[in-house]
Amino acid sequence: MPLHTPAPPSGIPETVREKLRSLAGQSRFTTPSLSLAQEGDLDVSTPHQVFTIGLDDIESGAGLDAARPVGWRYLITGGGEVIASAETAEGPDGTPEPAQFTEGRFVAATATAVRSARALPQLEKANFELRLLRIPALYLMALWLHSPATDLLVPLAPSPIGKEGQIVPPAQLFGELTRQAHARSAATPRRTGDGEPPTP
Repeated sequence: MPLHTPAPPSGIPETVREKLRSLAGQSRFTTPSLSLAQEGDLDVSTPHQVFTIGLDDIESGAGLDAARPVGWRYLITGGGEVIASAETAEGPDGTPEPAQFTEGRFVAATATAVRSARALPQLEKANFELRLLRIPALYLMALWLHSPATDLLVPLAPSPIGKEGQIVPPAQLFGELTRQAHARSAATPRRTGDGEPPTP
């Protein structure tokens, strides 16, 4: 079965595309690839919903059940090549709107991981939906391949746990993240109300 890219809210891809081309037409981009791209060559593809998990959730041992949707992400192509990503966030009226355009290592890693994911043998048995998992406090981004029966996670480079581009079972990934979160908290004690670090 093909890797399923979900349908974003109606009209959002067109809004992102219009914003992208408008900024390009006004030479508003300063990042290397977008600043050099021709307005008419730019397009968006590969929509996937973005989910996030907080550090407190990780420390408490939570897993994917704690993931919260925060927006949509698209890969931006220029001249047929993936050169950037676009993300939406919830606007004042509650509808998604373009929030940021990004270049860098995570963009290239996403494009590589998506290509690899499309060839996974697991896709022959189940219909997986493409998602993105982000845990900002631990600097982790991972492709999240979701199906009703199972979930697969593919950390994107650079990853705090390594295993970039590899399938990692959720239990293993969250086990390693929980250990890192506890180590981080131990190294940086939280302060009490009087400004002094808590007594060990």
